[in-house]
Amino acid sequence: MKKLAFLTLLAIAALISSCGSNQIQALPTSNISGNWEAQLTGGTGPAAGLNFLVNFNLFVTNGSGNQGLNINDFSFINTNSCFPSVPSIIGTVNLTNSLNTNQITGSIVFTIKSPTGNVLTLSADPFASPPTGQLIGTSNNGTVTNGAVNGQWTLTGSNGCTAGGMGAVVQPSFIMCQNATTCTTATGAAISPSQF
Repeated sequence: MKKLAFLTLLAIAALISSCGSNQIQALPTSNISGNWEAQLTGGTGPAAGLNFLVNFNLFVTNGSGNQGLNINDFSFINTNSCFPSVPSIIGTVNLTNSLNTNQITGSIVFTIKSPTGNVLTLSADPFASPPTGQLIGTSNNGTVTNGAVNGQWTLTGSNGCTAGGMGAVVQPSFIMCQNATTCTTATGAAISPSQF
C-alpha cells in the first residue's frame, strides 16, 4: 500500500512539473505605423480630387480583430469643396500575419466626416460580402513594410458630394501606399503616388 501511495505521489509530481515547463507562445505583433498616401479614382465634380495623406500608428496583435488607428496627422492633397475644413477621421485595421511567409494581409476601413455632414468611407475588406479589397504587406521583425491597400470608396452628402454607394454600377476605387513613392496592389499593379 505504501508503494502504491509513493508511486501515485511521484506520478502527480511529474505531472505538475511538466505543466510548469510549457510556455505559451506570444502571438506576433505587427507595427503598421507611418505615412500613407491614398489616391482615389472614380469621383466626378466636387467628389473628385479627394486624395489625401495620413499618418497613423498602431501595433496590431495577430488575430485580435478590428483595432482602432491612432491618427496623428491628416490632410487632403488638393483643396476640396466637400471638405472645406478639418474633418474627423476614424480608422480600423484587422491584420493576419503568416508566420511561414511573413506576409501581412487584412482589412482597413476609414470614415472621414466633414463638419457639414459629408462622409467619405474607404473600405478594403477581403472578409466583406462581397469583398471590397485588402491590405497587404511584409513583416520584417514585427514592422510592416511595402504596405499597399486597394479598395472601394463612397461619398455621401450634399452639393454634388456623392459617389458610389447602393445602386452604383461601378464603385469608385482607391489605393494607399506606405512610406514609399510606389506600391503594388493586391492585384499586382504598381502605382506612383503624386507626392510623399
